[in-house]
Amino acid sequence: MIILQVVIRGLIFNSSDATEVIAIDDLSFSQGCVQAAGPSQFDCGSGVCVDAKTVCDFTPDCPHGEDEADCSALCDFEAGSCGWHEFAPADGFDWVRHSPKGIHADYQHQAPPRDHSTNTSTGHFMFVLKSRNSFSQQALLRSPMFHEVASDCTMTFWHYNAGMSVGAANMYLRIEGMDKLTVLWRTLYHQGNYWQPVTVQIGRQSRPFQLSVVKLSLGVYDGVSALDDIAFHNCSLPAAVDKCPSPDDFHCGQSRACVDHLKLCDLVDDCGDGTDEENCSPELMCDFEKGLCGWTQDTEVDIFDWTHIQGPTPTPNTGPFKDHTLGSIGGHYLYIESSAPQEFKDTAVLISRPFQPTAPREHERLFPCVFRLHYHMLGQHIFRLAVYIRTQNGGRGQMLWVRHGDQGTLWHRKTLYLNSARPFQVLVEGTVGDDFTGDIAIDDLSFLGCLPYKGSLPSVEASTPPPTSTPNTVTPHSCPQGQFVCGTHGGCVNQSQVCDFRQDCSDGSDEKDCVLEECSFEAGGLCGWNLHIPAPPVPLHAFRWQTGQGETIHHGEEYHRPVNDHTLATAQGWYIYADSSNGGYGHTSDLLTPPIATTGPQCTMGFWYYMNGFTVGTLQVFIKSGDVTQEVWYETGNQGNRWMRGEVFIGIRQHFQVILRAKRGISYMGDVVVDDVAFLDCAPPVLSGLPCTKHQFACANGHCIPHGNLCDFIDHCGDGSDEDQHICKGSRCDFEFDLCSWRQLKNDSSNWLINSGRPPTPGTGPSTDHTFRNSSGHYLYLESSFPMASGATARIAGEQFSHHSRDCRMVFYLQMSGEGTGTLNVYLLTSSSHFLLLNLTGHQGNYWIRQEVALFSKEPFWVMFEGKVGRLGKGDICLDDITFSPGCLLSNTPDPELPTTPPSGSCPLGLLQCINGGCYKTEQSCDFVDNCGDNTDEKDCGTSCSFENGLCGWKSSRVDNFDWTLGTGSAQKIRPPHDHTLMNENGHFVYLAATPLGLKGDKAHIRSSIWKESSATCKLTFWYYISHKATGVIRLFLKMQHEVKELWVEQSTMPVWRWAEVPLRNLRNFELIFEAERSRDVSGGAALDDLELTDCARSAIHPSACPASTDFVCSNGDCIESSLVCDSKADCPDASDELGCSGLAGSCDFNMAEEQWEASCQLAQEQDDDFDWQIGHGGQETGPSADHSPGGAGNYLYVNSAMQQEGDVARVTTQLEFPASTGVCHLRFWFHMHGSAQTGTLKVYTVGRIGVPLLMWAATGNHGDAWHYANVVLSNPQHFSVSFQTEVGGDRRASVAIDDLSFTRECAMGGSVTPAPATCDPSHFQCAHMSVCVPLEWRCDGKPDCADRSDEEDCGSAPPTAPPTATPPQTACAAGQYRCDGGLCQPALLRCDGVDDCPRADDERGCPVAQCNSDELVCEGTGICVPHNRRCDQTVDCPPFNSDESSCDECPEGYCLNAGICVVGTHGPVCICQSLWTGNRCHVHLKLPRPTNASVIPDSDIVVVYTGVSVAVILLAIIAGTILFFLHRKHTAKDAVLMASEEQDTSVCVWRDEFPGGNFTASSTFKPGWGASHRPRISVYPWREEPEFSARLSFSNPLYKGSRNPVD
Repeated sequence: MIILQVVIRGLIFNSSDATEVIAIDDLSFSQGCVQAAGPSQFDCGSGVCVDAKTVCDFTPDCPHGEDEADCSALCDFEAGSCGWHEFAPADGFDWVRHSPKGIHADYQHQAPPRDHSTNTSTGHFMFVLKSRNSFSQQALLRSPMFHEVASDCTMTFWHYNAGMSVGAANMYLRIEGMDKLTVLWRTLYHQGNYWQPVTVQIGRQSRPFQLSVVKLSLGVYDGVSALDDIAFHNCSLPAAVDKCPSPDDFHCGQSRACVDHLKLCDLVDDCGDGTDEENCSPELMCDFEKGLCGWTQDTEVDIFDWTHIQGPTPTPNTGPFKDHTLGSIGGHYLYIESSAPQEFKDTAVLISRPFQPTAPREHERLFPCVFRLHYHMLGQHIFRLAVYIRTQNGGRGQMLWVRHGDQGTLWHRKTLYLNSARPFQVLVEGTVGDDFTGDIAIDDLSFLGCLPYKGSLPSVEASTPPPTSTPNTVTPHSCPQGQFVCGTHGGCVNQSQVCDFRQDCSDGSDEKDCVLEECSFEAGGLCGWNLHIPAPPVPLHAFRWQTGQGETIHHGEEYHRPVNDHTLATAQGWYIYADSSNGGYGHTSDLLTPPIATTGPQCTMGFWYYMNGFTVGTLQVFIKSGDVTQEVWYETGNQGNRWMRGEVFIGIRQHFQVILRAKRGISYMGDVVVDDVAFLDCAPPVLSGLPCTKHQFACANGHCIPHGNLCDFIDHCGDGSDEDQHICKGSRCDFEFDLCSWRQLKNDSSNWLINSGRPPTPGTGPSTDHTFRNSSGHYLYLESSFPMASGATARIAGEQFSHHSRDCRMVFYLQMSGEGTGTLNVYLLTSSSHFLLLNLTGHQGNYWIRQEVALFSKEPFWVMFEGKVGRLGKGDICLDDITFSPGCLLSNTPDPELPTTPPSGSCPLGLLQCINGGCYKTEQSCDFVDNCGDNTDEKDCGTSCSFENGLCGWKSSRVDNFDWTLGTGSAQKIRPPHDHTLMNENGHFVYLAATPLGLKGDKAHIRSSIWKESSATCKLTFWYYISHKATGVIRLFLKMQHEVKELWVEQSTMPVWRWAEVPLRNLRNFELIFEAERSRDVSGGAALDDLELTDCARSAIHPSACPASTDFVCSNGDCIESSLVCDSKADCPDASDELGCSGLAGSCDFNMAEEQWEASCQLAQEQDDDFDWQIGHGGQETGPSADHSPGGAGNYLYVNSAMQQEGDVARVTTQLEFPASTGVCHLRFWFHMHGSAQTGTLKVYTVGRIGVPLLMWAATGNHGDAWHYANVVLSNPQHFSVSFQTEVGGDRRASVAIDDLSFTRECAMGGSVTPAPATCDPSHFQCAHMSVCVPLEWRCDGKPDCADRSDEEDCGSAPPTAPPTATPPQTACAAGQYRCDGGLCQPALLRCDGVDDCPRADDERGCPVAQCNSDELVCEGTGICVPHNRRCDQTVDCPPFNSDESSCDECPEGYCLNAGICVVGTHGPVCICQSLWTGNRCHVHLKLPRPTNASVIPDSDIVVVYTGVSVAVILLAIIAGTILFFLHRKHTAKDAVLMASEEQDTSVCVWRDEFPGGNFTASSTFKPGWGASHRPRISVYPWREEPEFSARLSFSNPLYKGSRNPVD
């Protein structure tokens, strides 16, 4: 159709002629001409016109929708561009409609490969085509002009924005009549090579508008930018109707549309004509265009205010672009600014005016009172928007509604129904998230059906009722004072039964105020746990424990704490967490239990923890007893998105509390979360009153435990009787001293090491060992960090066990935790096979896990542990407490990997060959006596040594990273320039070499063999050297059975060989161990030479006291152990130990008639065995050819197994019952086991009246045709009999026999029998270690008269006493004090501080050697250096005297020396020192100390040199001081490059220059004496509980991997 107009023009040529006229009349058009619409109308065609304002309003008004044809609500660009067009064409950078297939090949890289509508290359879209390059290019895609849209109008589309230089894209709203554009949407840079959906909120627009999508080239555009599938939703205005469907609907006045009643007066034109917003009360609505209306900012409890703003918020990627009321940049709204200075969880509160109660009024129909608001929550760290209602003037009131997290780019509407019987206010609270992208906006707040209240709400104080007196509800009772009164019936229980996890009151009131046994934190309860740190009132932004749920997590926090709890595995389940969005780095929060009265032996706390996040902090568990707080478990760092189990062994404890501590990491990314805390088996055991069964162990305290729990390093009995060393006879190792019988294998690439406390690698390994459950106990571990490579393997193998082992089990404890933990394999090895028993890989749990494996083999076998390093180097494998059950019998077959006994040659059976051809007994080796005459029996024992021909039997430890190295002198090295023996560079010594891999705390050990016995005059002398360049520490340890003691230590540096002497005295079965320790990383330099043991053989010339008070003294003065007396074997040279032996209870030599032996020997055959023992003698076809008696003509007891089957058992038991005892009763007998390797077994049991028999001794296999001696310690916590049991092996012709049974006198008494020692008369002094008396006036006369020199020891002003021990008995002093030898109590702060405070200086005796800074404290118990800021922090770091928590509020008398001034600060007393003095107590002079004379014998060559130099010492003093200063600086500078070679020493001239004119002296420290007894009073387990943290420690236990634990 062609639109045209007809124009009729009239022309008059002669305008002056008035008669000329042109006229027309009766104009008409035929029916073929159709009249067109006017300018205010739109022609729909077919003669239909509509109002032009209805075009492009998303409502089709023409019959066929012609008015919406060029502005379709849906456009996929397949049929056209739908009115979207490039507004600025022809600049070479334009939006164009195209399909990928139709684009020229040169431009295909600028378009998506497929459209979104059809997902094909033929589908169409709009994209930016760049055909030429210019800086000012702009692609502007503009929509058709839309006239009017409804309030819920939104637009969706798909966009593609990819490429490294694609740039940003903006969508604008352009409203007719407004100069400013409103941003609706923005995307920045590369978003990925795919289509992405977008939703844009347009809202109510009453004026025509257009949308524009703008891209800028800036000359660098390179990418793909495209649009597809544009759709408008809910944009048409509501349609007119004659009648509304619901009587509650509002019928619009002009548009005649219907809207819901709840949309009235909500500041939104829903009718389209504004009539739904007419006749509204302004005081009930606020669009914030002119301020806050009737709303007010809170001034009492919030932190900051809502901000009034127009347009977008200042922070990108958060907050709205426009308001809600006008839907444009010109409108206003409120928002909370989440950027600084606001902090996480800061709140802004907006308060409405008061309203009347909402109760309905009579005779008037009321709509409910509702509150409407529109909110916008966009941002990665949006936290919370909440609405409250309150009826009092103060506080928040009751929460009505809350929303968390990012809600997208739209304004959302919320309608809340309000109900209150009292006047009320509404509060809108916005809470800041944990970063700056957390702006929250609100707009268009309105009330409907609510009536304003003219008064004020009552205050909180006024509404609080006055306190009323509470009547006394204490139940009448008759309980003694100090007992707990039960609640219901007034019963009484001991206070020790309150909070012990057992309900002793019938109503359970004794456990009411205690921590719950199990806690899942459901319903937000803490189950008795109390927030201890931070203490109430808790600051708003404090890092603290709190309860939480997954459903309260806001957007982004799901990566920091779990969505589901552990109990229910739902978002509704509860847990506790420490929110790291609060607080700062290192802040801690503690949950503390109420005091727990007592727990049982198996008490364990189990829990589940979740630690996920890049910077998650640390979770620790402490046990607090009194003022001592000890760390027992910890985990640190990111553990992944999973719940993990933790366990803490508590065991038997009294009056303690458990602390859960969370420590914040460096940022907010990662919360510490805990759930399902349970105290397991914590109730103290109760005696059942029933006897123990034959499958239970009868504890000494009457309890019964399963036999399988016996001797597993856990005190199941509660009195330790199940773990007594004399009960536990099987092979077991706790790794406290060394590897026990385990040995490192040589064909691996790494070694298992011994450690205590945390391993060197942070975040791996345990806080405590399994044995003692403290940080001082030791365990075995495989280091996984550098330089260990992934796959590196370490193996240890144990003893060889017999194939006769029955019911053999191995129990051990492992801990494998940490990311990247490797593999642990356990093998059973035989000579022909390897059988895998256990395979574990990866994280198994951050706690000690019990493992048990059954062992069985038809041939002798070993067990091997194999550890493999994981891939990440962060996951150590730890082992502890390996135990073999009594059924595991050691094999008597020689281990092929162990050195075998030298061939006997011509020596009789049982004797060893000397090199010179002579013979010696096994017991004659290592006894300080050259029995061979050529030193064969002593040369490999770790004896006197110059190291010129090797190590003389001194052996390196198997568990050190480094060994003492045999080397020679070098003037260019750190080690000594020459040895001491030959005094030249060719002489040998042993030393700890410097190495680039050496770290501070590394230790190396060499040890002697076990020496049999030493004399009272025995002493060890040696020469030592400690380089001044690289520094080191040398210690000497004495190790006895289950005991270890430090004898000597030196760390002072001096470049000369120095001499030391250490008395040893009366000792039996002991080893000597030298330890070298690095004092700094890389360093070395400690050396030994010319070790000499002097006067150590026992001699009749100097009769000495015996090593043990219970020893038997032979007629010739020798000492033997009392258990060797009357054992049918002469141990004294004069056989005096076998005289007068008749009448010993239970003794029997079987020399009697066959029918009399049971009655005479008080032995009885068992009735439930398979066959019997019988009397035998020489000349029989079976059994030994002779008995054990001289001549062999007597009888013996044996079993005849010729007619028996393999496995048959014969058992004979003493009729005599012995009293209960442990470790004092000895059974001596002789046994004969002859046959093949298939010979059976012989066992000795103690059989109590109740409970399982206890195996005391066993032998298996062929021992040859000879009688062998056995001395067995018998133990049982019950009265017991002794049973001899033999089991037939595969060789039925083998014989098993016993003879000459005897029991020591202690067996009948149940305790030790100690003879009264000889004493001197009052006028004489008895030598401490010898049976010698000297006149009393010879005491302390300056001349030693006792061969052991004890008459000249302890010769101070005090009366003579026994030689001092390392630590005097600690009694009669208050907590935090140390008791000196004489009884004086000193503050524990003075212990091991380098100053002698006790009269005899014992406060500095036995102290560790640690090079601490001047403001640090040396811990006596652990050797760590405690920083000043950890003093007086209410956490004990230095047991056992708690020196770090001593004198926190006072200056001890005489604390600051040398005119220092004492000041008490936050962390205790601090000394302000005068010039030239430093140290914690101003006791260290800053100048070099002048040389002093001391008991040291320097090298004679050096003495000559320095004597000459000393003549000029006065003239050279000033010059020497200057040289020393510069050389000291040079020495310090060189420390960092010591690894440039193996060692970086220069020449001997260097140290001579550094010490001009000096007489080189020693400061070696000898710790003499052993107290009043005649043997060292050494604890079996000397390791003390460590504090919560460990530094690089100096341990008192040798043979371990030096711990370099970081201070947390």
